[in-house]
Amino acid sequence: MSLPRLLVLLSALATLPARAEAGFVVTEPPAWVEPTPVDGERPLRAEDAVSGLHVLLSEEQVRVSPEMTERFVRQVRRVVSSRGVETGSELRVNFRNAHERLRLHGIWRTRDGVRTQLLRAEDVKLLQQERALDMGIYSDERTALVFLQDVRVGDLIEESYTVEDTHPLFRGHLLESIALVSEVPTGHLVHRLLAPADLKLTFKTHGAAAAEPTVRERGALREYRWERKDVRPLTPEDGIPSDLVVWPHVQVSSFQSWADVAAWGLALQQGLPVSPEVTARAESWRSLPTEEARFLAATRFVQDEVRYLGIELGPNTHQPHAPGQVLAQRFGDCKDKALLLATLLRTLGIPAEVALVHSRRHGGVAAFLPSPYAFNHAIVRAQVAGRTEWVDATMTHQRGKLGARSPLPYGKALVLAPGITDLESIPEPAPVEPEMDARYVLSVEDDGTGTLAITTRYSRSQADRARSWLASLSAEQLTTRSLDRTRAFFPKLQAEGTPRAQDDEDANTVTLEERYKLEDVWASGGLSVGVTQLGEELALPRRTEGRVFPLTVPYPSHIRVRWEVHSDSLLNVASDQHTVEGPASRLETSVLSEFGGFVYQAEYRSLVDRVAPDALAKHVEAVGEMRSHLGLSFSAPPGATSSTSSSEPGQLSRTTSLALSGTFLLLLGVFGLRLPQRVRGFVRERRARRATAPRPTRHLREREEKGPSTIVVDSLDQAEQHIRREHCSCGGTFERVPDALQLRHTGSDGRMITVLRVQCSSCRAPQFLSFDVRPN
Repeated sequence: MSLPRLLVLLSALATLPARAEAGFVVTEPPAWVEPTPVDGERPLRAEDAVSGLHVLLSEEQVRVSPEMTERFVRQVRRVVSSRGVETGSELRVNFRNAHERLRLHGIWRTRDGVRTQLLRAEDVKLLQQERALDMGIYSDERTALVFLQDVRVGDLIEESYTVEDTHPLFRGHLLESIALVSEVPTGHLVHRLLAPADLKLTFKTHGAAAAEPTVRERGALREYRWERKDVRPLTPEDGIPSDLVVWPHVQVSSFQSWADVAAWGLALQQGLPVSPEVTARAESWRSLPTEEARFLAATRFVQDEVRYLGIELGPNTHQPHAPGQVLAQRFGDCKDKALLLATLLRTLGIPAEVALVHSRRHGGVAAFLPSPYAFNHAIVRAQVAGRTEWVDATMTHQRGKLGARSPLPYGKALVLAPGITDLESIPEPAPVEPEMDARYVLSVEDDGTGTLAITTRYSRSQADRARSWLASLSAEQLTTRSLDRTRAFFPKLQAEGTPRAQDDEDANTVTLEERYKLEDVWASGGLSVGVTQLGEELALPRRTEGRVFPLTVPYPSHIRVRWEVHSDSLLNVASDQHTVEGPASRLETSVLSEFGGFVYQAEYRSLVDRVAPDALAKHVEAVGEMRSHLGLSFSAPPGATSSTSSSEPGQLSRTTSLALSGTFLLLLGVFGLRLPQRVRGFVRERRARRATAPRPTRHLREREEKGPSTIVVDSLDQAEQHIRREHCSCGGTFERVPDALQLRHTGSDGRMITVLRVQCSSCRAPQFLSFDVRPN
């Protein structure tokens, strides 16, 4: 956390009322708990031991009452290796001190049939870690930590504790998530729930077949029990769409409808005072000429001048602070800022309400039971000039008039307003024009000097991001980062001044202009132009075969890159065009060759937000083909030189030197090396071999037509050996171009891929080989 933010947090905490120091007690388990017997003789399988531990039992028992919710947790594990001694010799329990109390029951070690209590109150360390502090959230989170003494391989370790939750906003409610799997193999998984018999509960299973509990009446309470044995852990897949629920669990909620949740959330706002300062702030914009102008003024004030910082203690985990308090302190979390903005807009006569969303699940909240826990974020819905506008008050540097503002990606929202009975969709139309449009103008001379002008235009959400990171960089930092990025193509370049940014706030576009001077552009014998902006769009998961879940694709995404290359000499680049369309995206590339240069353009569009497992093979094939068209390479024109080797006064020109050298070599071959006789001998030998079938030869160009591949090597020296084994279509061997630029990019599995430039020793055709260097 930065020092200014820390000082703000400390000053805010100093204004909070004093309270007793956090604590815990060591006590016996509650009388309502029914411990589950442990099968200590259960045979150990190799796959059961994770981190050196064999989990025999993992149980959780919950009792709901009007005063509190009690959660009893117990785990029994056997230490099976020295690694298990390290990982299984501590107890760590997190709880929120503002509304939770910790009761430790014991930590027992069973060795040679003797059960020993290891827990001592003086050994418990109470830490205040605040894991969310770097995100600007303070919740008075504590961690009870116990380091166990004298743990050995073969010991049976049992631990249990109870957390009592007295949250004032959820008394009498039950919001539970019952795991049907564990992160590690577990011999016996138990979840027991005790709730008042008259408390109406709704159950829904996610990520697995319906799991029905065993139900028993226990006087005024009703018991629900889930049990599973030999539970295998879930094997995660990367790249799963965030709105899919893949973790097998049972959701339990005492809320019966979204209308109940909306009424609950609306009640938390009622009664909060609106200070005169809030009214005065809103009235300061009353004189603006249009409703749109007043809306934008209030929105930008809350987004940019009220910083994000959440003091989430007690009821304020879900209840916003009063708008007057948020305005006075100039900070708040998402619900604080949303209510402040809605209050300012309503004061201006603009209808506005707070709405609940999930920042990651997006539209996936519709698959959940109605519950406040289905959401983790608050935004604002406003009716402005006949339009419905959705505003995230926590976003900074968001600009644009109505219709030009970037849409929010949250999918579904629950508006906290009277009469609301269901979720509302948040539209996110695909962009008509590219959100990132990059134009490179490259002018190169035969002597190796040149200029490069880069103009990148960002719009919609890309403009908001660009505006934000530009505001976080100094001029020097921006210049340095731009230079580092451009050096991937041109190692020797100098910036002509600081990159210049132009911000059209009404249109919500940001244009960044960069200018560079180039040297030694022909040092490697040629040049490459390409597209570096599609790394995220064309990323692939580590494993694609046998995939169960869909693969997420960035959507909506529309990116265009254009290279205009100018040269006084004729460049060996042919006109061409390709269109590659897969299940999720489309890439159009074109090369237009002109006298004195060429134009290369690539335009990418995502079509959907995910790829189904049965279409993944086609998607992988399409991505591979798209990557093969992201750029091109071309050789230096005849007569081109490097600026470091330019002719000095008194030296022969390059053309004259080449002509004299060629004449000398011709005379040497005819008279000194007797080349005519050797050529005749070679022809006779070739005729004698015609009857013999030629040995198959791998041609690099032919292999590239079948799709690019990456060669795994231990070092770059081994890469040199691979290069010498390759053959060109003309039959010649390949050699690495001396001092050629090594390009690096991220492969589909996240590794850094090294791309080396090679050329045929016979026809001098340039090619590129990709290597995945994995040192032993």
